[in-house]
Amino acid sequence: MTKGVVIGVAATFAIAAPASAAVTPTLAGPAQVVGFDEITMTGTAEPRSTVQLYETAIGWNDMLPAKDFTSVDEKGPVLATADESGKFSIRRFVDSGFFFEVRQGSVRSNTITVKAKLAVKFWLNADEKVPGRITVSGDALPAQPGLAVAVQRKNADGSFTTVKNTQTGGDTADFSEVLTGQPTGNQTYRAVFSGDDSQGVIGTTSAAVTAWVYGTTTPTPTKPPTTPTKPPTTPTKPPATPTKPPASGGGAIQFTRIQYDPPGTDSGSNSSLNNEYFKITNKTKKAVSINGWTVRDGKGITYKFPNITINVGQSYLVRTGKGTNSGSFRYWGRAGKAGFVWDNLGDIAYLRNPAGGTVDTCKWTKLGPGYTTC
Repeated sequence: MTKGVVIGVAATFAIAAPASAAVTPTLAGPAQVVGFDEITMTGTAEPRSTVQLYETAIGWNDMLPAKDFTSVDEKGPVLATADESGKFSIRRFVDSGFFFEVRQGSVRSNTITVKAKLAVKFWLNADEKVPGRITVSGDALPAQPGLAVAVQRKNADGSFTTVKNTQTGGDTADFSEVLTGQPTGNQTYRAVFSGDDSQGVIGTTSAAVTAWVYGTTTPTPTKPPTTPTKPPTTPTKPPATPTKPPASGGGAIQFTRIQYDPPGTDSGSNSSLNNEYFKITNKTKKAVSINGWTVRDGKGITYKFPNITINVGQSYLVRTGKGTNSGSFRYWGRAGKAGFVWDNLGDIAYLRNPAGGTVDTCKWTKLGPGYTTC
């Protein structure tokens, strides 16, 4: 994502009332949003009059009328009507830094800035067969590629040292790197994501994650230490609480995110359907053809992949609604309120190969944050 795109809105609509030059409208809102979320903006205007929302993504700087993606044609204006005391509110989904203002006729309000702070995920997978080898992975919302990421390891004194510099890539803003030469035993890592001031994106640091690194790259014995952090005695058995469970069925093409409860109102519009999606990622060391592979929910609703290949580290993100397939984005093609696939309160996703073998599963049993990283 090089520019922010707002993909949802809810506002109070009314027939436009004559604008009054006597009252200059005002607008206020939060300084930032975390990840991809809905904000509420409030303001004042001539009582019982109507204001129209204008917006621009930071970096574009082309203030234009906001589009109402809940309307029939998804292109109508975003309007709000002030009550008898002159107060109004507008709700808007934001996935990048934005400038907003409202206008009442030719009279413009002040401009407010809403920045987007990254919401990030970070996980580890240790290699049982290669001493000192571990794979670190992560992703970010807003899904902006090209953000610098510093992977850091915790030192004995509690400080952190950068062991790998990388960046988010592709349309899904994720990364995956293999670290070698890492010390054995329980090791703690984190990822520091840089922001992008030019687009109003604020960086952040992931939660620290600990994993057992097998073997050794120094004269230190490979035998696990006799401490409470000792892994299971069987050398090839992973720690009791892995930070990222292996894919079911031994598959290395995995679900890495399912947005089962799309933000905003489940109106059944194409934009709301496209806010529901699943993502799979190739965590193997080679490209894999997924021609004829399927993803299905617990009720048997099935998506079938066309003749495509998923490259090493690549992800495919499949949105529930309609759209034009492009790059790593695919569309299920479903429509209306009955088009939603995933059950918000609990469901299971199956990834299967053409022979019907289960490659991976992803299950949730409660609403939670509206998404799962499996």
